[in-house]
Amino acid sequence: MSFNQDEIDELLAKYSSYQPNSGEKKSSDEKKSSNEKKSSDDIKAEDKKFEEKVSEAEASKKAEPVKEKSSKEKIIERQAQKEKLSLSGNSSGDKYKVGKSEDDVERVLSRAEIIKNQKKDPDLKKKAEARLKKKKRANAILNALLVFFILVFLGSGAYLGIYFYKIHKAQSGFDDLKSLIRDSSKDKGDEGESTVDPDMVVPKYVNIDGVSVQEKFADLYTRNHEFVGWLTVDGTNIDYPVMHTPDDEEKYLRRDFDGNSSSSGTLFVAAASDPIAPSDNVIIYGHNMKAGTMFHSLLNFEKKEYYEEHKLIEFDTIEEDAQYEVIAAFRTKIDESDPNLYKYYEFHNASSEEEFNEYVSKVKSMTPYEIEATAKYGDKLITLSTCAYHAEEGRYVIVAKKL
Repeated sequence: MSFNQDEIDELLAKYSSYQPNSGEKKSSDEKKSSNEKKSSDDIKAEDKKFEEKVSEAEASKKAEPVKEKSSKEKIIERQAQKEKLSLSGNSSGDKYKVGKSEDDVERVLSRAEIIKNQKKDPDLKKKAEARLKKKKRANAILNALLVFFILVFLGSGAYLGIYFYKIHKAQSGFDDLKSLIRDSSKDKGDEGESTVDPDMVVPKYVNIDGVSVQEKFADLYTRNHEFVGWLTVDGTNIDYPVMHTPDDEEKYLRRDFDGNSSSSGTLFVAAASDPIAPSDNVIIYGHNMKAGTMFHSLLNFEKKEYYEEHKLIEFDTIEEDAQYEVIAAFRTKIDESDPNLYKYYEFHNASSEEEFNEYVSKVKSMTPYEIEATAKYGDKLITLSTCAYHAEEGRYVIVAKKL
């Protein structure tokens, strides 16, 4: 004989409230009524039958397997009990800490299940250990990468700090050199001499080791005989000494005025050019420093508006002072294998008027905007060249004619 859960609960409820032969003294009226309905033997038989049903119900309930709660349900139940206790103990109204989130429960559950299953299956323990090793290895790699990137960041910061310190040091050195230029090196012509324009500035010269040098540059030339002049573009950072070493063209590519190592270098004239005679075209090279120094400002000539405001260039040599007007500004690159690229850096002296005109025509055609000023055969030119990053071995070039 079997009972469902509802029948079992009903019988237990009845049994808990029913107490046969309780021993209590009934009133005379109750005894009389009971005797009228049932006899004593009938009551005993009914009690015995009821007790048998109750015993059978209890045995059936004990025999029924109790459904065990899952690990997740236990964890959630325990957490709910903790939160309930927190609420009941927090009568002051203060906020209480919220229990574990669903993700936390899942993690605890996973660990609990792993530990439980490991006891049943040894292979799971090995798998768990393998996963743990893999996780540790992944964490080690992540930590190594983190350390690596921190070192890269610190190294980059140190490099930039050193870089800008060197730039500042080089710039300070050029400022010191400029202070050596003598302001009194030029005198106006004697008003008593009718052959001399009183407003014309006449340079004075000194002889240094057999070389005639403008007096204003005497201190610079005495300090370094490879100094040939000073280049200035008004309104820009370009205000530097210029060197010339025909036997070692790039000597000052990474050296300062005194020949010491310098990332900024010093402006220098191409070996085949002659800044003193001068040649038809004097090419001057300089670095494009990202800090904005040396020839970096040349790239601003890509905009016509900038050209309009910076048309004039001053290049004073140990021989004479001269002013130049820009006639071309363009991008190009160095590629000896490309026959279509115009090799502007090979033009120093024109063997003919045709060659001179070809150079002027080419550089003007490479300029992205129109410049009215031009040059004719017999004019003297300077070409300023620096690195540009629009292409591999890119260059930016300014060409100007002597006024």
